[in-house]
Amino acid sequence: MTWMALLGIALLVWVLYDLVTGKVWLHRAYHRSEEPAGYWLTMGLWFLVALSCFYWGGGL
Repeated sequence: MTWMALLGIALLVWVLYDLVTGKVWLHRAYHRSEEPAGYWLTMGLWFLVALSCFYWGGGL
């Protein structure tokens, strides 16, 4: 398993944690209840970054 795959797994765990807490960070905190569009866009961005670790790292 490559270090990129481990990073991807860690980022996916982080995304799941943010999904449970309802708060996600980019350059500041976005709360799902206060700014739903910013929250979901930032969640999507982090999810794509996590998936790209598997693509660029050669998979598991």
